[in-house]
Amino acid sequence: MDNQVIVYVDKTYVRITGLQVKGLKPFELEHKLNSMLQRPVRVIGVTGSEIEMDIYGMEAEAIYKDEKGIVKAISTVEGITAADVIKIAQAEKSVEVSVDNFPKDNYSGCARERWLNFGK
Repeated sequence: MDNQVIVYVDKTYVRITGLQVKGLKPFELEHKLNSMLQRPVRVIGVTGSEIEMDIYGMEAEAIYKDEKGIVKAISTVEGITAADVIKIAQAEKSVEVSVDNFPKDNYSGCARERWLNFGK
């Protein structure tokens, strides 16, 4: 059977640092940012000091331009306290990759290494 997968991803990965996170409900943060940005937001990682998320349909430049508004919205969500310097540490657009470039054989590295080296 010949299967094909077609995927279009218009998202920007965002990492926010300088937080104290305890008791956060990610869906509440997603709802708050979704309402503010009028775009879908998905929290993909939370630690005690940072949050990683995908923001769909928004360029990295627009995220940096509205950094103060985004930071203000985040700091109002229960379970998040601004630490020393809360900031958007990273915002980068996801890359388009052809399905022809997917690794097809066994790969012994970790998943992160596989994706970081993808397309090189």
